[in-house]
Amino acid sequence: MANIILSAAAALLLAVIVTSSAKMSAYDLGRCIMSEGSIGYLAEKTALAFVCQRNSKHARNQEPSTAVLNLAKRVLAGKIPDLTKGASHWYSPRSMPSSAQKSKCSPPIGTGNMDCRGGLESVCSPSVKSYKPSWATRGYIEISGVRPCYFKFHKL
Repeated sequence: MANIILSAAAALLLAVIVTSSAKMSAYDLGRCIMSEGSIGYLAEKTALAFVCQRNSKHARNQEPSTAVLNLAKRVLAGKIPDLTKGASHWYSPRSMPSSAQKSKCSPPIGTGNMDCRGGLESVCSPSVKSYKPSWATRGYIEISGVRPCYFKFHKL
């Protein structure tokens, strides 16, 4: 009886390991790229393709275009190098609350409010300061072809 319970526990653990290390499908990756960066430049979409795989906290509410789906397939096939250097997080400074919108920085996060505990920064305009997430105080990776006002990638 103990061997059967142990075997069942081992099988469950193996299933969890296999599931968590499974690759994202091209379709799901395409949905992430499209939802998070549909208006982005190619470098921005490519960077998102890598970071979407490392961080499941992203939108998937838009169907991928043919071009985005092809990009996702090429990334998953290993035909494009990871230009993010292992980044696991991103945010868009232009979508973060400005200093005049501090009320959007109140908990609970995710109900129209955002994590602003990283402080203020001037990215999009020298005269406008916007908040950044608490985790965005370290690990910034500058990527050629990525507009810092639109996307900032971090390796945490």
